[in-house]
Amino acid sequence: MGKDFDFDQVGKRMPYKTPEGFLDEMETNIWKELQGGLPQTRKRKTYRLHIFAASLAVAASIAMVLVLSPAVRKEQDSFSKVERAFAGLSQEDQEYMLEIYRDDIFMNE
Repeated sequence: MGKDFDFDQVGKRMPYKTPEGFLDEMETNIWKELQGGLPQTRKRKTYRLHIFAASLAVAASIAMVLVLSPAVRKEQDSFSKVERAFAGLSQEDQEYMLEIYRDDIFMNE
């Protein structure tokens, strides 16, 4: 490019030509597409979102049942084991254990 280039010589003419009413027609077509196509896209996306949320909720509830059920069973089993062990003690030992538990400061708080 030469040093003597002047933007004032270029002028303010459009470098391309379009048919008359082309831009107005294009604007009308774009608005028609937006109004007709947008709700279907949103419906599809919200439907997928609802399906995903429901699947996630089901998976979380199944995981909670699987995680908590062994803990509940263990707690019941351990208490029944203590009951059986206590029943297996002699009468004197049972009375001694009950006396100690009655006097325990941590159990009575």
